[in-house]
Parts: sequence; structure tokens; C-alpha cells
Amino acid sequence: MTAADTFDRAWILGWTLLVLPLSCALLRGWAPAWLRRCATPRMLRARGIGGLILWASAVASVVTRWVGLPTGDRYPLTLLAGPVAVLAAVLLVGVTDVAERRRRRKAFPTSQ
Repeated sequence: MTAADTFDRAWILGWTLLVLPLSCALLRGWAPAWLRRCATPRMLRARGIGGLILWASAVASVVTRWVGLPTGDRYPLTLLAGPVAVLAAVLLVGVTDVAERRRRRKAFPTSQ
């Protein structure tokens, strides 16, 4: 086993132990009280989905090497799983946060 294999295993283990449970908890709506006070359930779910996207992105880069895909075939998948997935996760969380904050701030019309 080489140092690269050891790093790959540590990379997957770290992401799986740290990010995956947290993302699943947020997806289910489980969050600390301080986070529930400042975030709506929709925002918590969006953050959970964003975390799952980041986890899949981090794990996919290593798994494609383990499967033994040639570099030419691996490049488009690594590109989609790398920067594109990270950008998608950040945009998902950002757009959801902005939309929820606007929705909370907007006054609903009252009947008179």
C-alpha cells in the first residue's frame, strides 16, 4: 500500500465520518437549538442536501481512481464531481437562504 492509497482511504473515512452524518441529520431536520432559531426547516434541508453533494463530490474523485478508469474517461466525471458539484452545493444553499430570508421578511396582506 502506497502513501497515495493511505491518503485516499483517510480522505474517504474523514468525509464519511464528519460530513455524511451531519448532512443526514440536517436533512432530517435534526439540528442544535441555536441553529434552529436562525434557520427554517427548508434551510436546514437545503444545507443537508448541499452537504450530501459535497460528500459525493469528495468521494467520487477517489472512487474513480480506485475503479481504474483511464484518465481520459475519468476527466469529465471528475470535472462534474469536483468544481461543478461544489458550485451547485454552494448555490443551492445560498439561493435557499436568500429566498427564505426574503419570504420571512415579507409582510402578508391582512384582510380589512
